[in-house]
Amino acid sequence: MKKVRALVLNQKSATLYCFTMNAIELEPLCFVEAGSRDKQKGLQRVTEVARLREIGEFLADGANGLLPNNIILNLKSMVTIKLDPDGKMATITFPSEEGEYAFVVDGQHRIFSFRDDYRRLSDDETFELPVVAFHNASDEVVGATFVSININQKPVNRDLLTQMKAILGLLDTDIDKACIDLIHALDEDPASPLKDRILRYPKEKNKWIKTNQLMKVVKALLLPGECLHDKNHAERKRILIAYLQATAETFPEAWADEKRADYALLQASSLQITFSLLPNVMQRCDFHEGFSYTLETFKRQLEPLSEIALLNSWRKTSVEDAISTQPNRERLFGQLKAALMLRPPS
Repeated sequence: MKKVRALVLNQKSATLYCFTMNAIELEPLCFVEAGSRDKQKGLQRVTEVARLREIGEFLADGANGLLPNNIILNLKSMVTIKLDPDGKMATITFPSEEGEYAFVVDGQHRIFSFRDDYRRLSDDETFELPVVAFHNASDEVVGATFVSININQKPVNRDLLTQMKAILGLLDTDIDKACIDLIHALDEDPASPLKDRILRYPKEKNKWIKTNQLMKVVKALLLPGECLHDKNHAERKRILIAYLQATAETFPEAWADEKRADYALLQASSLQITFSLLPNVMQRCDFHEGFSYTLETFKRQLEPLSEIALLNSWRKTSVEDAISTQPNRERLFGQLKAALMLRPPS
């Protein structure tokens, strides 16, 4: 029989047991869908094979592959618990054979990633999982806990998660790192028209352009073969700031409308379009300005946009519908690209 020592924790009328257990020993004792042995009922959830493989590979990837957050189980009646005389600690005893003794309320993918098909750690490597367990709790208690974890709790803010990945060096690629560095520079550089406008952390005041709203479009400029790929960080920052300065001077009323009351240029979707047009404007600079990328050259090559009636200086009355949905935004982007297209001399 497998025995573990547990800390006893009381919350309202519920008693919980906190312990750690080697994942390879714990996994064969757990279940999320009752098998044919006893037909127990439980919350029915789909276990995603891709997620199991992903966690298995994550754990095998160096010393930083950890799972510090706890698993939540409901131990069935076949598991015995003996309290110490003072009631502060307990001994939990599992049956010796494998079986469905612990219903997984939360953490199924973490546990089942230790199955033979997905585990990438060696069999002799001890990997302990922290566990908080009920003992033979009712379906109502288990269901309420499941809802609290999976529905009521708010997910981690995506922009905060991106910032934490950047701080901890966990961004997926060098391009992702370069992209975040560039977005930070646009938010911090005194010359940047986006200074103090990029929302990098939740609840920052007077900021509304989210980091993740810029990530996709800025990253697209840095990919191999794209207009900023072969530039260093300083040159990328200089070009983007000059381009944004030129945009601000080409559409001064729209850029000054920080509350986005009458103009739409500072809305996230419009800024995404603006960033995505940089390759086309740089191409015009290559042809007309001798590969010069400055405030003045960008302003001259943005003139076709200032003259297009469709855009009407980014007034909301003109573009609100055009930026309201993804298909509409793609259509508007195509029309603006066409306006910037190089044309042979007549």
